Amino acid sequence: MLSLVLSAVFIAVFLPFSEELLYRGIITKALLRYSPFVGVVGSTVIFALMHGINNTFLAAVVAGLATAEIFRRSRSIWPGVVVHVVFNLPSFLIMVFISAG
Repeated sequence: MLSLVLSAVFIAVFLPFSEELLYRGIITKALLRYSPFVGVVGSTVIFALMHGINNTFLAAVVAGLATAEIFRRSRSIWPGVVVHVVFNLPSFLIMVFISAG
């Protein structure tokens, strides 16, 4: 049970925070100097490719576009962290229930 809780915290909280810090706080911020389009789409492409060309790619594109645009408008990673947690937590729970069944 402890390993399940620690996994949930890592996958649903720590990873979204660290990814938002890197992809929005550093990469999007740097790319926004060129234009909003380059900042949002460029960081989304990098984010999605880092998740791999697999069954999560489209979800990573959607999440990346959403969190990059939220960052562009708010200039804060925190709203994106919340969105990212909302994306990751249900996915984690589905994986747990599928593997338990």
